[in-house]
Amino acid sequence: MSQEASNLTSALKGEKKTLGNWGEVQLERALQLAGLEENVHYRAQAHFKDEQGGRNYPDFVLNLPDEKHLIIDSKMSLVAYESAVNSEDDFERERLLKEHISALKTHINDLHKKDYSNLIGMRSPNFVLMFIAVEPAYIEALKADPALFNYGYERNVIMVLTLR
Repeated sequence: MSQEASNLTSALKGEKKTLGNWGEVQLERALQLAGLEENVHYRAQAHFKDEQGGRNYPDFVLNLPDEKHLIIDSKMSLVAYESAVNSEDDFERERLLKEHISALKTHINDLHKKDYSNLIGMRSPNFVLMFIAVEPAYIEALKADPALFNYGYERNVIMVLTLR
């Protein structure tokens, strides 16, 4: 338990690679708890090529009936959120929540630009699911900016999370 707390603290402090890995682990755990098996129901870090020959690695590709796919990418931005939660100043908290929302919008824009649904061999809807592993970070962002979900939706990115 102590190691898990240490890993989470490291992730929250913003070490980008650690944070990304932690989010992916949480997503894979959610898939497994739902009864899905790797290489049967989903693939992790499967590689696909785009029309220009570039390689793309969505975090997870769910295998659907009729050889169709659903893409889920884990995105974590918790530095500003964690600072907002710990802030005792209302104005600073509001500023940090705006920064958190801006980071989420950056992730949405990045996923939109990747255009995963048009990769060679990919048969998926024209949207990607953006997994957010920390439920309160998602909820607080939506409270502070109720249009955030639609912002993603308009860019073919749907934010999702697990409920515990």
